[in-house]
Amino acid sequence: MSFLTPNWLSAALALGLAGALAAAWAWRRKGRQLARYAAAAQVARAVTGVARRAALKTALTAAALCALAVALSGPMYGRSEEQVTARGADVVLAVDVSPSMGATDVKPSRLARAVRRAEDLLDRLGGHRVALVVFSGDADPVVPLTLDRGAVRLGLSALEPGLVPHRGSSLEAAVDAARRTFGDVHGAGRALVILSDGEATSGSLERAVAAVKGAGIRVFAVGVGEAAGAPVPQFDETGRLTGYKRDAGGNLVRTRLEADGLTRLAAATGGAYHAAGLAGDEVGPIAEAIARLGQGTGEAEHLARPDNRYQWPLGLAVALLAAELLLPGARRARPEGAA
Repeated sequence: MSFLTPNWLSAALALGLAGALAAAWAWRRKGRQLARYAAAAQVARAVTGVARRAALKTALTAAALCALAVALSGPMYGRSEEQVTARGADVVLAVDVSPSMGATDVKPSRLARAVRRAEDLLDRLGGHRVALVVFSGDADPVVPLTLDRGAVRLGLSALEPGLVPHRGSSLEAAVDAARRTFGDVHGAGRALVILSDGEATSGSLERAVAAVKGAGIRVFAVGVGEAAGAPVPQFDETGRLTGYKRDAGGNLVRTRLEADGLTRLAAATGGAYHAAGLAGDEVGPIAEAIARLGQGTGEAEHLARPDNRYQWPLGLAVALLAAELLLPGARRARPEGAA
């Protein structure tokens, strides 16, 4: 079992503990109230009825709130399959994971901003199929074309600089991997969104341009980084920063945003180049341009979606609240001989 919003489980645990403490406090409070005017034997009998009911009502209320918090956490159990037909373009997100993407001239890092922009774009892509490709000196498909946004988000969350072991950065490799990902089946349109600092130390930009034009792929590029540049960080296997890259002379190597190649690649295919700013305004125009690529129908796909079983703890919460309301209230005990 998994949870859609697991943070609510902490609230459920806190409410459960608070309920246990509140029930114990209610029991002791009623006992002290009765002890003010009743004999010890009477207190023993009264606590059994009055204090116990007060504690039980408190516990039922706390348990209902606890079950409600579990319902809000979205317990996912079991799967249901449905057939979904893609309508619109096929989109490949190509994210640069070369070591230079670890630079922090944009915060928190170039790669972190690129991932954030890719996630923002996912939120705006309606019925389009989306795939994920990562590249540096070579390129690897991570998620094939799919309507399952969760799979793409999971792939994005695992990205880190240096993920692809081949050194350098190659836009040609990104284009070749995208072409393989699109395959031979055409939807209404093909869009390749490249998120990179534009540094291309290998491959041929001319071959990349010819490849995307020949395959009918529209390229949208998002440049991540600053022209002033920043040192290239180096990390150990645990992800701890160990220093910065230096050349043979011991000088710090600076990496800079190089927009020229990205701009040429986008312009040659009728796409557009955008810089990844703080506000993320570049995502909207890209999503709108992709939507205009066509309204055709693509392939049908079977998706297995996890079932949200929030109804179970929600029903339990309602039942507990109903039991609390139906439970007789605590009557005030009277001393012997009172009228």
